[in-house]
Amino acid sequence: MIIDNIYNAPLYYNLHKRFKKAFEFLETIDFENCQEGSIEVDGNNIKLIISSNKLKNEEDALLETHRKYIDIHIPISGNETFGWKSAKQLKKSVDKYSPESDFQLFHDSTTTYFTISPGEFAIFLLEDAHAPLIGSDELKKIIFKIAID
Repeated sequence: MIIDNIYNAPLYYNLHKRFKKAFEFLETIDFENCQEGSIEVDGNNIKLIISSNKLKNEEDALLETHRKYIDIHIPISGNETFGWKSAKQLKKSVDKYSPESDFQLFHDSTTTYFTISPGEFAIFLLEDAHAPLIGSDELKKIIFKIAID
């Protein structure tokens, strides 16, 4: 997991061959007027999702994992808190992994919580189970899905 300010994004370009293209695409987005939806930035290799979500409390936020895509979360309209735990420590699966949605949920307790604000981002690698959308009110955010291969 990586947490940083968006201005430091170039420091992470060498961690994955698609990070540079994703972060550079982010510079083309008008955060004030962006519409909800999905954009294929580079086919199935880089997808961008803009969504508005009602936030939830820590007890209702389940950990999720992915096997095909790295997530980059960027809040637009407010603060977002995440729960985190190493995926290798997960034991309480809610359901089976879905290859179609690249998604699996778990009831395990988180190890730590952290909050990011607009102008910051969190990168979740395949080893990072994460519980997003913790807080109050509603949040508009961007999620990049970066194919690992």
